[in-house]
Amino acid sequence: MELTKESPLKKYKRQPKVFIDLPSQGKYSSTGTLNNDVYTQLAVYSMTAGDEILFKTPDALINGEATARVIQSCIPSIQDPWDLPTLDLDTVLIAIRMATYGSSMTVSSKCPHCKSTHTYDIELTGLLDFYRTIEYTDTLVVDEFTIKLHPINYRQLTDNQKISVQLQRAMDVQVRNFENNEEAKNQFVDNILTQIAEHSIKIIFDNIESITVDGETETDRGEIIEFMTQSDAKIFQTVKEHIEKQSRIWRTPSQTVVCGTEECKKSHKILVSLDQSDFFAKG
Repeated sequence: MELTKESPLKKYKRQPKVFIDLPSQGKYSSTGTLNNDVYTQLAVYSMTAGDEILFKTPDALINGEATARVIQSCIPSIQDPWDLPTLDLDTVLIAIRMATYGSSMTVSSKCPHCKSTHTYDIELTGLLDFYRTIEYTDTLVVDEFTIKLHPINYRQLTDNQKISVQLQRAMDVQVRNFENNEEAKNQFVDNILTQIAEHSIKIIFDNIESITVDGETETDRGEIIEFMTQSDAKIFQTVKEHIEKQSRIWRTPSQTVVCGTEECKKSHKILVSLDQSDFFAKG
């Protein structure tokens, strides 16, 4: 019987280019999100042609589907990207970019001193190193209450962003329909602003996992929301400020560059945008 000859192309299949540890250390992922719950030395493969096309599809970007599918394609150990804590998202996207295009990324920036525009090569390995050095503080004590926080996952982030965009779009577009009716316009704007405020509060509630008091722990979301809504404003404000502080700590750090104009040569800081629409454009 003739043996089937193996295709010579098989040995040229994608190989891992980068290996990463997840900053969250798997603490906030549900069982099944990570293969065997392993969060260290995850193999990262380069994007395929299909993956790159996904990042050029506006609808897939808006609803998060493109990012989720590309994460699954490039890091097979992440079996449910939607449940991935947002703490891990930047590390994952940086690693995929590095595996696909290399560790250097070209960024354009205008010098605030001489107003000239130059391009700079940013080493992404430095950003990965940054996320290895920071920690997420998930426990907060307010008076007699111990509040346990849980960073939102990618699905919650995407859903929140979609709602924010919808509300802002309604504000920008629909308000024009009331140009000849100031009272109706003000009423509409007030309604949208109320929805935006309520949505902002919901995002804070999404981060609360449990509240412990008098030796008992409450995990029911309805009970937690009712308590936070009706309790002293100090508790909500303290939680809000803590979450905002953690968000600042986990924000992608700015990079210092030196202006390329000979007459200037002054340094300034630039931000590396991790927005998928341009972060995965080659360069």
